[in-house]
Amino acid sequence: MAFLDNSGDIILDAVLTDLGRQKMAAGTFKIAKYAFGDDEIDYGLYNKNHPSGAAYYDLEILQTPSFEAFVYSGAGINYGLASFTNTNLLYLPSLKQNEKIKTAVLMTNSLYYLGVNQETVTALQSGLGNKQKVLENNNTAGYAIVVESGLDTTDLVGDASNRSSYIVANNLLDSTYSVFFDNRFLANVLSPTAQSVFKNTSTGADATNLILSTTTATSRATGMDNYSVSSARGVNDLVYYVTNGTGVATSVSAIAGPRGSATAASFKVVTGLDASTTGTTDAKYTRYGKTGQDLGFSDGYTYDYIDTTVLIVGATTNATYMATVRITRRAS
Repeated sequence: MAFLDNSGDIILDAVLTDLGRQKMAAGTFKIAKYAFGDDEIDYGLYNKNHPSGAAYYDLEILQTPSFEAFVYSGAGINYGLASFTNTNLLYLPSLKQNEKIKTAVLMTNSLYYLGVNQETVTALQSGLGNKQKVLENNNTAGYAIVVESGLDTTDLVGDASNRSSYIVANNLLDSTYSVFFDNRFLANVLSPTAQSVFKNTSTGADATNLILSTTTATSRATGMDNYSVSSARGVNDLVYYVTNGTGVATSVSAIAGPRGSATAASFKVVTGLDASTTGTTDAKYTRYGKTGQDLGFSDGYTYDYIDTTVLIVGATTNATYMATVRITRRAS
């Protein structure tokens, strides 16, 4: 991989892939569409406290070297830039993890534990000290990773009127989500059904009901080796600002302002990774993860595990949530 100097000039670096050159030679080359991405940009470099003032807040970002164009035909954009025709938008939705509703799994040390069988789930629940910290393999009645799409700002009241005006009317509602997962380790995604509900009561209480069912992958992920994509339903996020009672909307929702939709994801692991302690240890644990590990639970057990990344992307807004899932098997 090489980088291009980006110190002050706008650069366009384009190359043809092997397939592109073949089509060019055959006279059939035609550009049908294009996309922009910013994979090389670290927005953590934005410095609102720069001593020279606002004109320098983004200086380091603007001077970040850009990737040279890829020649590998399988390469893709991991973080594509969304395009909106409405130039009057004041706010764009973001995806936020929700750990507030009763069926949301809780993160532990920046990752989610997924127990591959019942003996592992029981051990993890005990070791982590909380049942809500464990995803259960292929359990539609278990906890799930829950994310919400909305305008995470206190400038707008999260009521029905602002949801309609700022999200629905501006076509910023994610009615579906794409869930990207590594098919070497995960076989299917469990996501919400049409009967699912995401709302609060007039007094601010949690009235959500996320019902999960198995969703098979619809395609392979372009430019992401070994990844498949499943489509997950976006449940209308009807958690609203509470004007009476003792509760507040943010006791149920992770979004501060108007909310669009929510979704959830749990998983089924591939056959073999779910073997019991008396079964055969799948070679994938050795090749891609770690085996016989003491996870510090003081329970006397050892564990095999594989850490894998899951991406949840809003189909309309392209807002993205990235999660690390630790596929865990009790080994002894």
